[in-house]
Amino acid sequence: MIMKFLVGTYTRNTSEGIYLVDEGKVSLHQKLFNPTYFTVQDGYLFTLAHGGIEIYQGETLIYEDHSEYSSPCHLFYEPSLEMIFTANYHAGQISTYKFDGTLTKKIQTMIYPTGSHAHQAYYDSASQTLFVCDLGLDTIFTYTIGQDLKLVPKKDLTLHKGVGPRHLVVSDKGFVYCLTEHSREIYVFNEKLDFVKKYKTLDKNFQGISGAAIRITENGKHLYVSNRGFDAITHFEVLEDGSLRQKRIYNTNGKHPRDFNISLDESHLVVGNMHSNNVAIFERNQETGALKFLKTINVPEPSCIVFTT
Repeated sequence: MIMKFLVGTYTRNTSEGIYLVDEGKVSLHQKLFNPTYFTVQDGYLFTLAHGGIEIYQGETLIYEDHSEYSSPCHLFYEPSLEMIFTANYHAGQISTYKFDGTLTKKIQTMIYPTGSHAHQAYYDSASQTLFVCDLGLDTIFTYTIGQDLKLVPKKDLTLHKGVGPRHLVVSDKGFVYCLTEHSREIYVFNEKLDFVKKYKTLDKNFQGISGAAIRITENGKHLYVSNRGFDAITHFEVLEDGSLRQKRIYNTNGKHPRDFNISLDESHLVVGNMHSNNVAIFERNQETGALKFLKTINVPEPSCIVFTT
């Protein structure tokens, strides 16, 4: 299996943009300013940029929007809709775009009440639902997409005050697993979006630990979260009824694991340790979900991991 992935970064210190890691060799893939989160689809690169987004075809910039007074923190592209969704933590808003190459245009910006810190916009194609994690309002907003591509409010999921919902994933059975930043918990909602239960990601409790990223396998049987401050990946088994069973906690061999991702064939898991300027590579048992640490590779200020072919 060829291990090939892209690493988005902050460009505050020595980083120059997006890096390619190909069989352990690191090279600058694209020189960009603060590509902290991005995705790649069908030869296009969709990346966050100062005040909005930029879209590249190869190395050619084909669309840019810098109309927001601060930069978004999360971006999601949904191919079935040809839509882009961004969440803006500092502005407390989300924006939607219709992707059409050079003719891409912004459709809508939704501004949330004072105190909002929208942290993720995630579209689940199975339920045709857009989920927005608002870390500041302790709420998950959900929407359907209208015929005019405008957002239609569906149901607000209210979490406990101060927990800080950050990122979520949806299983193939429709269960929603939301990782909180401040309380380091996973909130579980069923396919009807009713709250079921919550789980601690760690049994440790000291200042400086915060939840960061969450991923689930294609078969919906294994779920992983990253814990900054404690610098660990927690592995959960997902049971038939959607409940979770904690299996093991793994040291990330670096500091401040902001993002991580599972390889396309799910044989490996790669963690970006932002403060120690490295990525940690784990081999993954596809049956049990267990991880085995292999090595670290130096990459400056990693904040996003995207596997590519």
